Amino acid sequence: MTGWYTWVYLLYFVSYITASVYIENQLKNLVEDEGARAKFACKASLNPRDQHRLQVTWKHDGSILRNTSGKYTFKVDRNKYILNIHSVELTDAGVYSCRATVGADVDISSAHLTVRGVPDPPQEVQIISCHGHSAEIVWQPSGNNGAKISEFFIQFNTTDDPDSWHQYYESFRGNVQSAFIDLAPWGTYAFRIVAKNAVGISDPSSVTDRTCTPPPDRPDGNPKDVHTRTDKKGMLSIVWTPMHRLYHHGPGFRYHVYWRPRGSTYWDSAIVDEPSASSFEVEVDDVYGIYEVLVKAENDLGESHQPAFVYLGHSGEGEPVASPKDFRLDPTKPVQPHVAHFIWESVDEEVDNIRGRFIGYKLRYWKSSEGRLKKNEVDIIMQEQHSDWAPDVRVALPNLPAYTALRAQVAVMNSHYTGPPSQTIDFFTPEGAPGPVRELHVEATGMKYVLLKWLPPDEPNGVLTGYNIGYQEAINGSFGKFTPLSPRINNPSTLGARITGLETNHQYRFHVTARTKSAPGEPQYIDIKTASGKQQRNYYRLANDELQELYEPFAGAQQAQISLALLMLMNITWFLFR
Repeated sequence: MTGWYTWVYLLYFVSYITASVYIENQLKNLVEDEGARAKFACKASLNPRDQHRLQVTWKHDGSILRNTSGKYTFKVDRNKYILNIHSVELTDAGVYSCRATVGADVDISSAHLTVRGVPDPPQEVQIISCHGHSAEIVWQPSGNNGAKISEFFIQFNTTDDPDSWHQYYESFRGNVQSAFIDLAPWGTYAFRIVAKNAVGISDPSSVTDRTCTPPPDRPDGNPKDVHTRTDKKGMLSIVWTPMHRLYHHGPGFRYHVYWRPRGSTYWDSAIVDEPSASSFEVEVDDVYGIYEVLVKAENDLGESHQPAFVYLGHSGEGEPVASPKDFRLDPTKPVQPHVAHFIWESVDEEVDNIRGRFIGYKLRYWKSSEGRLKKNEVDIIMQEQHSDWAPDVRVALPNLPAYTALRAQVAVMNSHYTGPPSQTIDFFTPEGAPGPVRELHVEATGMKYVLLKWLPPDEPNGVLTGYNIGYQEAINGSFGKFTPLSPRINNPSTLGARITGLETNHQYRFHVTARTKSAPGEPQYIDIKTASGKQQRNYYRLANDELQELYEPFAGAQQAQISLALLMLMNITWFLFR
């Protein structure tokens, strides 16, 4: 009897051992930024016979997690259990636990999730002092939300534009809670502060209740980007970037504009009272003359503390007086169907000839049959200070229509005007490859044939001599080798073809190409499938562009051949088969 009790005890002990469960991979602490995804994973180990008894639950700070809002997703990969927390927020921080149970056996693994966020806005922002052109600002930091505050930024606005906030040029360390800042004269300022950590920048603090108003002063600077514009003949146009209100420094802000011809001793000047103005114009009696110009900032207390820079500019351009000489076709390069080569003498680029900044040439061409009102223009830009200057200019003009009588001329360009044209020359482009045929479609089809129809190309690029037809067979879902059909169509008035000897219920791709004496053109293709069935089905196109099905007796196998169809352009259209 003793042995029997021992056997029962051992059986119970082994059963206890095999029923235990434990978590192999313990959860690891995580640090995530707001908006990121946090992922915990734990792997439960147990006897395979107890797999159906295993239960795993996830908890956050002791509360069971349930995916009621889409916040969490729970995944299982064999015995690996995964918790995903989407778009983590500061409130998601805490202790997360994976609890695995098999009957009375339990194992738990826990880890901490730290969520880092941007700092909370600083508090208690105040102006402690406001003297002259400086102010002292103090504040109290708020929570850093898991990441140490590294910097503070002071922002300010003025009563003139309270919706526009500007950031002070200097930042302040994260352990600082007060700062002295310099203020531009003549403004009423309010302040707010933002904090920055490794995650980002906080929302702004509340705006200070108190304001600070420094006394006015003369401007500290002058307008930038001062230059002249040359698009108006007989005018000197001076342009600059307006100065922001913060830099006016006092009432009565204005611009004082000065100009004089280069080499002159005396300045002319004018006052522009509008602070937002960005230009001034004055009539002059020269074309593209060189001027010295400057623009000063002033207010009622006086002109800027800084001297204004003097800039060189030009008055408005005029039409060039120079005209290219000896304009002709380049005798060393024959005219091609779509390209012609031209040559002419380089113009003298002196200002008196160009009456502006030399840009290059404008080449004009048009069809002789249409006149110059339908001319095309091509700008030929010459590089400034080009070291490879040559007495002649050589240009290739592409994209010309083939087999066309054309006329061309060239003129000088400056930045805004084009001069008188050169002599006009006539030339003729030779034949080229025609464009694609139009409206290629299936007019009728059967088990063994197809009837194709098309229209001539929009761009014949010469005298059409006929059409070529070829096909590709579909083999295992792809089209095979291209096979040309004979005889070729040698009558350009033939605009259709009946192709016979095809396979039943088979996929083909037919190509139709127009040709001239010069070359065949760009092919156009159409995919068709022959009819199937014991009777030979035939389909004919109706007026509504649908195919109507008819039947005719099966004619037996034929060799592939092509029959030509002539489309008669009359009120009624039909095909004559030969």
